Amino acid sequence: MAVALIRTVILYILTVTAIRCMGKRQLGELEPTEFVITLLISDLATLCMQDLEMPLVYSVIPMVTLVLLEILFSFLTLKIPFVNRLLSGRYAVLIDDGKIDQREMCRSQMTVGELMEELRQKGVMAVEDVKYCVLETDGKVSVIPKKEATQKTLPLILISDGVPVRENLRRRGLQESDLREILEKSGFSEEKSVFLLYEIAGKYTCIPKEDQP
Repeated sequence: MAVALIRTVILYILTVTAIRCMGKRQLGELEPTEFVITLLISDLATLCMQDLEMPLVYSVIPMVTLVLLEILFSFLTLKIPFVNRLLSGRYAVLIDDGKIDQREMCRSQMTVGELMEELRQKGVMAVEDVKYCVLETDGKVSVIPKKEATQKTLPLILISDGVPVRENLRRRGLQESDLREILEKSGFSEEKSVFLLYEIAGKYTCIPKEDQP
């Protein structure tokens, strides 16, 4: 029992030290390489806690090696831009001056619903009120609104990536004929050609689909 307690304390101190050496970022702010190393370190620490027959050095050496690798990679990312792009990736501009970049959304594997949720969480209700919306390398979304928002109420998505949102259509009391009429007024003949259609205070905003790469 005493051996297990001592090994646990040593591994706990070593794990905390290793994580601190990687910086003070929270889990949601870790770069992909940092996140992977954090998972590996936690797994290595549990090996010797579960198997008391295993020498402690079998966990210590790999953990120290991973920390040294992370420090080396961090230094290389500061000095060599290519390594930074390779390990950390690049940010993606999802909205530029009120216009959604559908190709970037496709490459980033972000849905319309996820994008609108991120906007609402940042206090922005409409796409046209956004100056820039950026998906950062750590997975977080930065939203820079225009100085004066044009809308204050929540938008209701009626078509998402070519598919009508039936529940929202019912909430607005809209039938299929009403939806077709809205599309025709916006210059569209079918739902599949619409990337996003939403309504705010009786105003409909329709964004066409673009050719995907």
